Amino acid sequence: MERISDTGLKVIGINHIGYYLKDIFFNNRSGRLSFKRKEIEKYFFFVKGKPVQVKTNVRSERLGEILFKLQKIQDETFAKIEDYIQPNQPLGESLKRGGAIKEADLKEALAFQIRESLLGIFSYFDGEISFQEKEDMQPPEEFPVVDIPFLIDYGLRRMKFDSSIQKFFAGRKVALKNIRYAYFLTEEEKALLERFSTTQVIDRMSVPARFSNENYYRCLYLFYCLDMIEVTAPDSSYKKDDYEQEKKRKLELDELEARLEELREIKSHLKTRNYYELLGVSRVASEDEIKRAYFSLARKYHPDRFNNSISDQALINEVFNAITTAYRTLSDAEKRKQYDQQLVAPAQETADDLAKKAEVKYRQGRTLYNQGMYEEAIIFLEEALRLKRARADYYLLLAMAESKLPAYKKKAEEDFLRAIEMEPWNAECYLGLGLLYLGEGLKVKAKKQLLKALEIDPDHYQAKQALKELEKGEKKTGLKSLLNLDFSELFKKKGKK
Repeated sequence: MERISDTGLKVIGINHIGYYLKDIFFNNRSGRLSFKRKEIEKYFFFVKGKPVQVKTNVRSERLGEILFKLQKIQDETFAKIEDYIQPNQPLGESLKRGGAIKEADLKEALAFQIRESLLGIFSYFDGEISFQEKEDMQPPEEFPVVDIPFLIDYGLRRMKFDSSIQKFFAGRKVALKNIRYAYFLTEEEKALLERFSTTQVIDRMSVPARFSNENYYRCLYLFYCLDMIEVTAPDSSYKKDDYEQEKKRKLELDELEARLEELREIKSHLKTRNYYELLGVSRVASEDEIKRAYFSLARKYHPDRFNNSISDQALINEVFNAITTAYRTLSDAEKRKQYDQQLVAPAQETADDLAKKAEVKYRQGRTLYNQGMYEEAIIFLEEALRLKRARADYYLLLAMAESKLPAYKKKAEEDFLRAIEMEPWNAECYLGLGLLYLGEGLKVKAKKQLLKALEIDPDHYQAKQALKELEKGEKKTGLKSLLNLDFSELFKKKGKK
């Protein structure tokens, strides 16, 4: 789409928050970013590319609501929050001067408010967005802790795809700019990014086999918003008559490059994959299945399938020799028997490596949880479970993080139940599920879980207090003291009591 910026320049871009954040952050701009859509109205203030404040009419994103959600203010303070609103003075300052909150709590809440408000508009491509530059804005003594590249990555991956993204790249030239944020990418995405080390015209590229059309353009948009690629107008020097021939040649080159990328990926795992994994068959595969798998790979990767002028001959020969060795071993009954006996130790080593990686992700998720960054914590905890699923404590912490966010309540219930299924002796699992039900007003279900927790641990203080309040008939809004729990020691309980 075309738009006129506040500086009077014509800009062709995408009517989306990611597009604007990229421009503001990487160009160190100062000013006010406005977003309007139906009844939603938000204003974000930036100094040198960093967000410092947000004003929003979305009730759940107001500072008072955020402070209450993060359990930084008491029930009684929240009930009379209007009394703290003063002319020409931010609410946070009024609360701080009135002794209702601490400076550190205010900073955490302001950062959380900015993150939530920005993430809340990533799904919209039909809002009114504008940026009014103001160079003389004064920086605060300390900037809120808001990681814009992380928000861009998180927001783009979770938003619904919009066709304007594909239209933006139509006919454009794309070239690699840097790999500064490549650590956000999967291996497949990194391989795609590397293809732009030489300038490509998007319309002449084929969508890689491992990507759907939407994922392909979403990746391009992610690369662009993280400032890792340059996107410019197409070169119109080539003749129309040459287009089909060039397109055919490009398809052939793309197919060749795709096979070479696959060979590089296979080579990177030669030391960790066993012969069955290398051929893509199961441990109980028949001789015919092994033979079919080998010939299928040979049709793609045999050295004769590549031009002799290719510089990657060593790669091709190394990988195909490994495939051939795997086939000759597994197609010989005696050699296969001997090989199977050697597989146990490496499999255990691989499992240990995955467990270590999962533990790192879990610890990162726990740190984010303790900082009140629940959505960010969920990302790391889900990755930990992808690496190692048989961990009740992973499911428990994931459920605790999900229970803090309204959109994840149902998922939180499912993960609490998984944790209970895996560790039925752990009172904390029942307590967490009970508090989730209690917060949703499901008193019968809540009582059942709390009683189960006390059956396992009769002296459990938090479970006893929750049950006591439940039996008093406390209303849902009076449950803050029950939900303000310290779970820092909770996840150390690993064994059966």
